[in-house]
Amino acid sequence: MKIDHPAWHMSESRCLYCEQGELVFSKCPQCGVVVLICAECGTVYGIDGKHVGKEIGDTSGSTRCFSCGEPLHEDFPLATTVEIQAIGFQKEEYR
Repeated sequence: MKIDHPAWHMSESRCLYCEQGELVFSKCPQCGVVVLICAECGTVYGIDGKHVGKEIGDTSGSTRCFSCGEPLHEDFPLATTVEIQAIGFQKEEYR
């Protein structure tokens, strides 16, 4: 039986591009960097402190990890609560 991790997103922020989608915490399967991916349009953002950073790609299959340059953003799995908290977020800042 396969158990999927829940999709955690930022509590107070929405996608800057489509202005509707929740920003889901995802991570690079190669280097482990955590990013935010819009659940609606697939725009990928870096994280700047505890805020949405600059746009760094999308999940259309054409952009790769900004940190290591390897996996496509569309292949990033969901980040876990341990990984989200490791970059400084508290439980009340995501849901």
